[in-house]
Amino acid sequence: MWTIFSRDSSKDFPYEITDCGNYEFNKKSLWNLNKGKKKNTVQEVSIFEFISNDDTLGNETRTVLAKSAIKHLKTLKHPNFISFLESSEVKTSIYLTTEYVEPLNYFLSCQEDLNETIMKHYISWGIYNIIEGLKFLNFEAKLCHNKVCIWSVFINKGGQWKLGELEYMNSVDSSPQSDVNNFYHAPGHQNTSYSIDVWGLGILIWEIFNGPLSHISNLKNIKKIPSEILKIYPKLISVNPTKRPSYDVIISSLQEQKYFGHDLEKTMTSLNNYHLLDTAQRTAFLEKLPNLLDTFPKNITQHHILPKLLEMFNYVKEQKIIFPSMIKLSTMLNDDEFEKNIIPCIIKLFDSNDRATRLLLLNQIELYADRLKPDLLNASIFPLLVSGLADANPIIRELTIRSMIPISSKLNYNNINVELMRHFACLQMKDNQDSIRTNTTVCLGKLAQYLDPKIRSKILSSAFCRALKDPFPPSRIAGVSAFSATQQYYSLLEVSTRVLPALCQITVDPEKSVRDITFQTIKGFLGKLESVSENPSLKEKNEEEFATTNPNIPTWAGWAVTTVTSKFYSSKNIEKNDKSTESSKSNLKLNSSNSNNGTMHNKLPNAIDIHDYYEKPQDNILQEPQEYTNSVTVSILPDHWDDNSGWNVTEDWENISNTSSNSEKDKTNFGWEDQDPIILDELTIAKRTEIDHGEMRKRDNKKQQPFKQLEMKSK
Repeated sequence: MWTIFSRDSSKDFPYEITDCGNYEFNKKSLWNLNKGKKKNTVQEVSIFEFISNDDTLGNETRTVLAKSAIKHLKTLKHPNFISFLESSEVKTSIYLTTEYVEPLNYFLSCQEDLNETIMKHYISWGIYNIIEGLKFLNFEAKLCHNKVCIWSVFINKGGQWKLGELEYMNSVDSSPQSDVNNFYHAPGHQNTSYSIDVWGLGILIWEIFNGPLSHISNLKNIKKIPSEILKIYPKLISVNPTKRPSYDVIISSLQEQKYFGHDLEKTMTSLNNYHLLDTAQRTAFLEKLPNLLDTFPKNITQHHILPKLLEMFNYVKEQKIIFPSMIKLSTMLNDDEFEKNIIPCIIKLFDSNDRATRLLLLNQIELYADRLKPDLLNASIFPLLVSGLADANPIIRELTIRSMIPISSKLNYNNINVELMRHFACLQMKDNQDSIRTNTTVCLGKLAQYLDPKIRSKILSSAFCRALKDPFPPSRIAGVSAFSATQQYYSLLEVSTRVLPALCQITVDPEKSVRDITFQTIKGFLGKLESVSENPSLKEKNEEEFATTNPNIPTWAGWAVTTVTSKFYSSKNIEKNDKSTESSKSNLKLNSSNSNNGTMHNKLPNAIDIHDYYEKPQDNILQEPQEYTNSVTVSILPDHWDDNSGWNVTEDWENISNTSSNSEKDKTNFGWEDQDPIILDELTIAKRTEIDHGEMRKRDNKKQQPFKQLEMKSK
């Protein structure tokens, strides 16, 4: 019968003990619980060790019980019982290997720092697990545990409560063995298939809140038991077996008392029964999950929920809804686990043609960009990501622009200096969305430090000169700010022959906010040239600094650095009356410095608001799935952006670490050709002013239409 233990398992047994666990459980059980691992791997396991000693009274009976526990555990396959892996008998010892578990008593003693509410819900979910396990055991397997207590419950790495200690188990039709400890021997005869284990459940509940039971009379002390359980608890430990409730009654009572039914239990139930949910239930559950993860114990989210989500990702349709929860939990993984489990999911989603999926990836990119390896990013992800810059929907184009910032430091030469610049040039010159052209300039200023020094100044000066010609005032402001923020990348010759002439042309811009920021920037560049003129020896120093790998940013450019690098441009659509419009216009006025030495303010005093220039209709691409295409067409922006809104100056520019060298001619054509001087004669200025006032009158008339219609109806 026990031939399984007759082989020489010292050679064949694939597991080894790594640490002899110092658990109190070892004093209360036939077994010693040890920590172990699978040989030649890092898989953690638990190894229960039974040592046979002929000198011990009742040793033969104890050995039979140990072998009986192995037999039952090997045949019971249920999520609320310890998972069996391997067993072996070596001389006078029997080894039982299971999934990694810890005794409940030990686990609870280590959770003192856990939030009280989280701990309450966790214990509630654990009790629910044990009830479900006993229900299966008594009614499906037709077996009785006979020793349900704090010493027979274990916690796996996923935080799930599981039953063990099966040596006293027998059929529900037979009487329990007399070897059971007097504390855990249920009084009265077995009246139903569940009466004995319900008694044990009552003892387990008492021990969870009071510690191990030392005397049967202590069960009457109910001070520490939660009030929600007190209604059903006395019935569980009733001396009369006929008065002990069934498991369904117990669950129903605890649900009525609000002890069951919290978010943790609902989440675990939905995960375990996901295949039984309909489409609407699945969507509702997955959309709600990310906000609940912070309220769950860490071991549950990392070792139970995340593996479940990864498993589901491979066979369910709701991949894009699963992703936010997966990427949030992926921070708990090390780099190897992240690359093995999460990266394939990211690549698969980027390859999807669904716009809602792409939108989710772009919104979450900061959570996983740092974990992407450069080789993988450049070869597999960037080609899929950059295609969004040519998408027909402006939301995708806008978010793709922003997504380049967290990955720019990892892009190779061709991707950042050729492919990305080609797309940026197209967006800046041809895109019909004002905010996209503006944010392209902002983004270019942010990633300037990663461009190749040999072609950097050519790209930057051409792109920012182009921005100065943009009909949208905030785009011109972005171009001026970007010039100032990247001043360390231009030689003195470029400053005098290219940058300053371009800036001087817009000192007569029709928008005062543009003029103010331009004068600030010009003063800074002039101060730089003047200092060299007064002291020619500074020219060599300046040129040497220009060629260094980490050029210094002067004080006068500090305001522009924070302006360009803090946040992207806002494109929210807010209804305003005439008074609020005038108020927002006043917010565009920027204080200029009157200092003669070219020193500028450290930051802009007010934010630039897109609402003063145009309004856009609403559009929500998440209403229903849309196919992802790579063609730029006339399209519309949404009514708001969820993040990175405004030009609020709140963050400092990151330290520039790349080199700055003299610009050299490069045969590569990025789409930015040398810009002709900007000539704003009186006629041009008058036309621009007339266009701006004309657009304002159109918006005012559009706002007044509803009121005129109401007046017509009232008449």
